[in-house]
Amino acid sequence: MERGNIDFTDLKTIVLDEADQMLKLGFKEDIDRILSKIKKEANMEKLQICLFSATIPTWVKQLARQYMKHYRIVDLA
Repeated sequence: MERGNIDFTDLKTIVLDEADQMLKLGFKEDIDRILSKIKKEANMEKLQICLFSATIPTWVKQLARQYMKHYRIVDLA
């Protein structure tokens, strides 16, 4: 990504599975960096972002608010 080898302009969907675990393991900065780059390059009006998580801690909700225009939490319990 830093070398400019990835083109996000035609990106249509982003899926983050186990988002809570990625953030818990310290990947928040990486996720922020990637999503910020996508936000600058992709057509955000047509972009679908899906976050899947068994638990929804505060930091997952913050990530959703930061990058998703409209988000919905579905509890399958």
